[in-house]
Amino acid sequence: MIRARKPRLDDSAILDMIKRELFVFTVATKPDMRWNPAEVRTRLNGNVTFVAASARTVGFASVRPVGSDMLLDMLAVERGSQGLGWGSALLDTAEAYARRKGNRTMRLFVDAANGKARAFYARKGYAEERYYPTMAFISMTKRL
Repeated sequence: MIRARKPRLDDSAILDMIKRELFVFTVATKPDMRWNPAEVRTRLNGNVTFVAASARTVGFASVRPVGSDMLLDMLAVERGSQGLGWGSALLDTAEAYARRKGNRTMRLFVDAANGKARAFYARKGYAEERYYPTMAFISMTKRL
């Protein structure tokens, strides 16, 4: 089931997923970066976040508008639940939300070293646009 984030119920699992599934790539390219859960909570609180949950929270997608685009700020699925369709369901939900809000483009940034995520987004119709060497990110977009 995909539903809206409930901070008290979901944030512990979301923070754990970010640290385990996303932050590892950040530290690989920026070793001086430090994990800051308060900063992540602030980002989540400024976004609209969808959660994949069965008996527990297994994934999330967090979006926010940036100009006329919708930014997919973060998407992660816990390692043991990857490959089961949760990421696709979360991305579909985020894209549908963007369309309802009148956005015509979904934009995201992915760590260049995260080949699995890059391949996932490419399969979903996202095109790589630009590499940002100072952060080792690649921007990807999709017309909705």
